[in-house]
Amino acid sequence: MKIHCIQTGDVQIKSRHQLARFWARPARALDVIVDGKWSPRLPIGCWLIEHPEGLIVVDTGESSHANDPGYQPRWHPFMQYCERRWVRPEEEVGPRLRAMGFNPKDVRWVVMTHMHGDHAGGIGHFPNSTILLSKQEAHTALSRSGPLTGYLNMHYPKWLKPTEIEFTDGPFESFEKSKTLTADGKIHIVPTPGHTEGHVSVVVESDGHCILIGGDASYSETDMLKGNVDGVAFSASVHQDTTRRMRELCQRRPTITQFAHDPESAIRLSASKTTPGSY
Repeated sequence: MKIHCIQTGDVQIKSRHQLARFWARPARALDVIVDGKWSPRLPIGCWLIEHPEGLIVVDTGESSHANDPGYQPRWHPFMQYCERRWVRPEEEVGPRLRAMGFNPKDVRWVVMTHMHGDHAGGIGHFPNSTILLSKQEAHTALSRSGPLTGYLNMHYPKWLKPTEIEFTDGPFESFEKSKTLTADGKIHIVPTPGHTEGHVSVVVESDGHCILIGGDASYSETDMLKGNVDGVAFSASVHQDTTRRMRELCQRRPTITQFAHDPESAIRLSASKTTPGSY
């Protein structure tokens, strides 16, 4: 089994409020909008897992059309003023996979941590795959009000009919619920709400350590270790509980963390570098 961290372009987000801080007050969303400081350009990451039971993709990155006129709703202040994106057509997940020698049509499962555009923009490359979402994420993302909360469902493929994840396999390590995806019991999906209510992560057991693919459950390993809550999280307390559970996993077992916008994710994965203090 081999795991690849794939970069599908770059993004900038607001550095003070969205990236690493959370002010527990109703105006926190306004804080993000009016923040004048931007993060450095960050990767837009997704992952390919080569597994004997089939290829698995976790998240699908951004679309190269994300900056086309009209793609981002003009009426949505967050889309207009809180993100900047750079994605060339050849950087989309489909071309990236083909350049690596894989055919997107051969991917068996696509596990979506959540359905924001920089994670779901490449779903159209996987018409033959089973698309897996938590029930809560599917309900929120596919609803008529989805665009109000950042889900650009007008851009989802018309054929999209996701399979809802049922967390029927009991606890896994520090997580109270889980779904074991593969028959060999090596790949688990766990709920990691906070960034969105239905956010999930994937934990891969491999060669004496775990790989935690966390999407936007935290923006970086540093933020996860510090318990920083991102400025657009729907709940500070829920987000903090999720990062606590991730830290506990790292304490129980050597763990390589992977987050979609962490510039160090690919480096940690290639070096098999586990989280400090995880032993």
